Amino acid sequence: MSTNKILLYSVVISLIIHLAALSLISLMEWRGKRQPEQVVTVELTEMFAASKEKAAPRKPPLPKPHPPASSTKKTVVSPQKNVREATVDLNSREQRYRPYLKALREKIERTWIYPEKATALREEGTTVIRFSLAATGEVVDATILRSSGSDLLDEASLQAVRTPRFAPLPENFQLSRLNIIATFEYRLVQ
Repeated sequence: MSTNKILLYSVVISLIIHLAALSLISLMEWRGKRQPEQVVTVELTEMFAASKEKAAPRKPPLPKPHPPASSTKKTVVSPQKNVREATVDLNSREQRYRPYLKALREKIERTWIYPEKATALREEGTTVIRFSLAATGEVVDATILRSSGSDLLDEASLQAVRTPRFAPLPENFQLSRLNIIATFEYRLVQ
C-alpha cells in the first residue's frame, strides 16, 4: 500500500470513531443522564468607563438618564448586625432587579430638573452618584462618586434621589440595603 492510502484510511477511521463517541455522548445527554455542572460566572467590568461625546447636540433640553457603559452588581453580607446588601446600576438589565429599578427610575425622572441657574450659566456635565435604600425604601445615604464639575448639577442629582418616596424593597431581594449607582447627564441644546 502506498503512504497516501495508509494516511487516508487512518483519517477516515479516526473520523468514524470520533463521530461514534460524539453520538453516544449526545444520546446520554438527551436521555437525561447528564451530570450536573458547576458553573461559576465572574463579571469584571470597570464601573466608570469613559463614554464618547457626540458632536451633535442632544434633544430635548431637559436632562435624560444616560445609561452607563457598564453595570455592577455585588452582594455583601456584613458581619456587623447581619446586614445584607447589594450594589446595582440604576439601568441594570438583571431580571431580578429590573421591575423595581424601572419604578425607581420613573420616580427619579419626574423630580429630576436642570437647575435654572445652571442653564443660565451654560453649565453641562455628568454626575455619577450612589444612593442607598433601606428595606423600607427610605434613602439612607446619597454620595457623589464622580462630580460633573458643577455644584449646581451635582446637588440637583442628589436632590432627584432624595425627593421621591420609594417603595420598600421586595422581599425576594432578601436585602436590608440596596445601593444604586445612577448617572445623570446634563446637556444643553444649542
